[in-house]
Amino acid sequence: MTVRRRFLLTPSFARLIQRERGGLRHVEGFFPEQRDRSSWVHREEERGLLILKTIGPGGEVEDQTEIPAGHAQALLEVCAGEVDYTRTVLPIGEGHALVDEIIRPRALHLVTVEFASEVEARGFRPLEWFGPEVTADPRYTNQAIALRGLDEAPEIPLSDAALNSLIDTLEGHFPAQARMAITQPKAQQVPLTRAKAQASGEPVKVNFDEIEAAMMREMEKTPRKDKPE
Repeated sequence: MTVRRRFLLTPSFARLIQRERGGLRHVEGFFPEQRDRSSWVHREEERGLLILKTIGPGGEVEDQTEIPAGHAQALLEVCAGEVDYTRTVLPIGEGHALVDEIIRPRALHLVTVEFASEVEARGFRPLEWFGPEVTADPRYTNQAIALRGLDEAPEIPLSDAALNSLIDTLEGHFPAQARMAITQPKAQQVPLTRAKAQASGEPVKVNFDEIEAAMMREMEKTPRKDKPE
């Protein structure tokens, strides 16, 4: 059983992560809700999945069946609601964080971490750059967003600690507690900025000083709740 914890993410951080690491486009279409089960179709490039999640005495059980991409597209056209997003798989210690930029039905940025057990999930301490946790809030599941929509998400303040934590993550430095079991990415991401450099034959360089300066400019435009009144 996979256990997930989900957090909001400030748009500036999501854009920075996608800029440096690229991402893959995903579309999920959900069928009408039922009391003890839910089903949806997932389209990722040329791969399609039909997914059924049931709730029983032992908790949630999720079954997946791979289907042709054409069948997945046909099913998406008859679903009750869709969520369209770009996902970036970002390494954290021995696992990964799944950073999602939701495009439809409304703009929203989320980071999800998956664990092999409840014990591992409870023992994980969120990184500084994660926003407020919404794991227990049913409004922030992909199904709820697709079928019922979502009002405005709360504003997430930026801080120096959060920015430094994100830069550490992008450079491959993690707190000792960042150990988790997580599903490995099934397809290769194409980093947009690096793809341009490779196409031109130029060496790939990441200037974190430039990134930090850009993020500091973003922070100056955002209300800071950590400042004294």
